[in-house]
Amino acid sequence: MQFYHKYKWMAPSFYFFITLLAARIIFTGHITFAFLPWNLFLAVLPLYFAHKLHQTEGRWKQWMYAGLWLLFFPNAMYIVTDLFHLMSRPDMPLWFDLLLLLSAGINGIVLGYLSLGLIENWLSYTINPKYLKSVIFALMLLCGYGIYLGRYDRWNSWDVVADPFGLFSDISYDVVHPFRNWDVWMLTVLFGTWMYLLYGYIKRLKTAG
Repeated sequence: MQFYHKYKWMAPSFYFFITLLAARIIFTGHITFAFLPWNLFLAVLPLYFAHKLHQTEGRWKQWMYAGLWLLFFPNAMYIVTDLFHLMSRPDMPLWFDLLLLLSAGINGIVLGYLSLGLIENWLSYTINPKYLKSVIFALMLLCGYGIYLGRYDRWNSWDVVADPFGLFSDISYDVVHPFRNWDVWMLTVLFGTWMYLLYGYIKRLKTAG
């Protein structure tokens, strides 16, 4: 309940998204974007784990929650790539679907950056501060690679447990053959850099003016 009360200010944005989705389903009779609430639920998890980290005193438990955060963090940023599903459909205006997908994507970004802010705060007391920006950038690159694994290789966070050998095999192939998989690493670097720059930009907004 403490988690809900702390972040209930986000509720109007979630209600707006749910209203758009429900209206689309009722109007068209199709569940084309019914996967979006699940994606948003997965985007909530890294914020929950980061929140739990700050509520925990034991060092090993903190690292456990940090590991869970890292495992699920790409889910929050992944929702932006659901814009790939945007296309002209006869049953709904294109602008409506664009607004629906943007609503989900922006909620995901906000959830992701809120969780990252908590992790950065924790790291500032855990590692040498002069390495903090480099670590955050590295985390963004890992997130970029996680987005690739989810979008193109169709891996999920829980596959670390459900199919660790298959997941490790795909990751190993990407690492061992970087030039054959240049598109993988280009997506990783470009998405990671974009997310890092956007995170810094949003933090600056707090003190702008």
